[in-house]
Amino acid sequence: MMRLWNRLTVLAVAGALACGGWSSAGQAQEGRTPVQLYVAKDGSDANDGTLNSPFATLERARDAVRALKNGGAYPQAGVNVNIRGGEYRFTKTFQLEVQDSGTAQAPVVYQASPGEKVTFTGGDTLDASLFQPVTEPAVMSRLPKEASGKIVQVDLKALGMTDYGVLGTNTSVAPELFFNGNVMTLARWPNSGFTTIDQVVKTPEEGSGYTFTYKGGGLRPWSSIKDTWMLGYWGNDWATNDLAIQSIDQDRKTIVTSKASSYAMKAGQRFYFYNILEELDAPGEWVLDRKAGKLYFFPPVPVQGNTVQLSLFDKNMIAMNNVSHVVFSGLAMEVHRGNAIDINGGENNAVRYCEISKMGGYAVKINGGRSNGVYGSRIYSMGNGGVLLNGGDFATLTAAGNYADNNEISNYARVKLTYTSAVELNGVGNRATHNKIHNAPHLAIQFRGNDHVMEYNEIYDVVKETADASAIYSGRSFVWRGNAIRYNYFHDIVANDLRVSTAAIYLDDYMSGVEMRGNVFYRIGKQAFKLANGRENIVENNIVIDSGTAVAFMTRNYKPGEKNYNSLMSKFDQVPYQSEIWHERYPSLAGILGDEPLLPKYNVVRNNAIVSSGPITGDNRNMELGTVENNVTFADKNEPGFADPARLNFELRDDAALFGKLPGFQKIPFADIGVKATGLPQAHSELAVTSMDYPRNGGDGNVGLRMNGNTLVSVSDADGRLTEGTDYVNQGTSILLKKAYLAKWPQGSHALQFSFSAGNSALLTVHVKPSTDPQPGA
Repeated sequence: MMRLWNRLTVLAVAGALACGGWSSAGQAQEGRTPVQLYVAKDGSDANDGTLNSPFATLERARDAVRALKNGGAYPQAGVNVNIRGGEYRFTKTFQLEVQDSGTAQAPVVYQASPGEKVTFTGGDTLDASLFQPVTEPAVMSRLPKEASGKIVQVDLKALGMTDYGVLGTNTSVAPELFFNGNVMTLARWPNSGFTTIDQVVKTPEEGSGYTFTYKGGGLRPWSSIKDTWMLGYWGNDWATNDLAIQSIDQDRKTIVTSKASSYAMKAGQRFYFYNILEELDAPGEWVLDRKAGKLYFFPPVPVQGNTVQLSLFDKNMIAMNNVSHVVFSGLAMEVHRGNAIDINGGENNAVRYCEISKMGGYAVKINGGRSNGVYGSRIYSMGNGGVLLNGGDFATLTAAGNYADNNEISNYARVKLTYTSAVELNGVGNRATHNKIHNAPHLAIQFRGNDHVMEYNEIYDVVKETADASAIYSGRSFVWRGNAIRYNYFHDIVANDLRVSTAAIYLDDYMSGVEMRGNVFYRIGKQAFKLANGRENIVENNIVIDSGTAVAFMTRNYKPGEKNYNSLMSKFDQVPYQSEIWHERYPSLAGILGDEPLLPKYNVVRNNAIVSSGPITGDNRNMELGTVENNVTFADKNEPGFADPARLNFELRDDAALFGKLPGFQKIPFADIGVKATGLPQAHSELAVTSMDYPRNGGDGNVGLRMNGNTLVSVSDADGRLTEGTDYVNQGTSILLKKAYLAKWPQGSHALQFSFSAGNSALLTVHVKPSTDPQPGA
């Protein structure tokens, strides 16, 4: 063993002299150079880990670092594990323990070799030759007529793929299918949107579910309901549940669920059915028959020449337990059922400049430790959330300092639609800063605990499918104090089809003690601020532009003995709020129970600019028990003195009229908001929508594009490439689909694939309907 270690040390040091690291974490310390180890697809774990003799696995590189430490010769500048280009298939978790730590001056850096693309994947690529036409009469008889000849199948069981997971759970996401990087849809009805509950016929008894009737027609006769599910907003418009079907009577439109939903069930609420072979009628849909082990797929365009992937591995890709000073940098992680990285404890661990996408779980979960975080990374297409941060000590109010900084996080909460946010802050003293967050059905940031900081974030296009919800949310606590929401830019959070409350910042159910300063709001559908009976909240020095209501005070009437009241008051028992440390940090909290705690006292709303937006609203009690003063209004966004309002530059000029109208207003550092790091992975282009309804024989169709610095390469349908100028017109920020081209499509669902210079594609499903076709649930 000693001989092997000596050889490893000599060779590794020799490699270090030949190659330097590329990231700041891997640069030389005080003139020293990190030792360089190498991992490659064509390597061998019998090799010595040098550039010309690389290891084959991360585990072997990890063990080499351990050998250096155990031999007493750990390098003074640390170790860079350079991973050569290629795709690395994960079938087990890469586990790091305390002995795998670096030091503050000598970290261990697992990084992509400079200039090379490294991808960690938890799935398999399904070769086009594996997809065969459906020939079994029993299956063909169940397929929709309009899909005849278009459905292909793969026998997964014959390929040795037998772990299909379970649908409808939040703990483990079932396998997902990806076509050219786009997640496919389990065959559903209706194809888009929802149908609705007509009447609730029977409420649950012990261990049973609901019986209800549903609206709308068009369901095909189903021969089986095995593994058929429903996703719905059953009792409200801010929380979803997946429910299995115990029985269905399609003639009477009556369903019995296998269990109760979390928030009861009400008439008029939304839901849809999914994973139904008889409803496999739209491009991009698929069904997995778990018993037979067969996958049925309606490809958007022919499979040949395209990439089809199935996510399979469901554990953490990387798990770190009480590890410190370890960095993962420049890596892509994708096509996976679980979480990418799970960090428990330790300090100064970082995920930097990574691209994490097409996951069923979270990108990064950090639980405990301090100064652990995610920086400069691009996170998208997540089944659950982006970055979950936990840590800090409630007894001592010691901050963890865990962070999500300078990341772009988008298109998350695909599977678990609600209460899975881009960034979640729990505990004490964590932060979400300089992030760009967009495209989600519900929250952008949620926080629980104390002394969290949310600043310099750009947030837009969220709360797209929910109501009584917001971009940043917290609620139901008097003791979660010291939180700050400042210098953020919220925009284009517009009222959705529900026509109900969509807010930018929502402090729900008596949430108290939050500082909200220096934020800019533009085109917020309902409320910029929504405050529900909390205390000692500060709304100061903000600008609200072209929005529904600037500040809305909401009323809550909790009563002793009620469930929600007990939940609110129980948090006093969870923290030492009367201790000396807490009293020094939050002086008013110790005596709150003797000061009419359910009254909204001591809120401050002052020195805010309200520009072509609704006024401050609420009952007089909120105004009388707090301070509402020195808030000024402008009729138009050209009046306050913004640098360039036409181009949405809301930086205030030095001579801005706002400063004269509101002396003491502090200039908001608008130019500093958003992602400021350089070196993020290449941004992909996106479509503004992924599905659209088109009336048969309608006019031209317009599709918005978010190019993100790329160019459009082509547009294709099932017959091949479209002709620019004849079939469509590229207008830069949108594509105009010509009426003459769209007219060839019969009623039904059709797909277009947009290919971009960044190497990604995006799919648009067009549902061609008669112009008088009623919507599902009508």
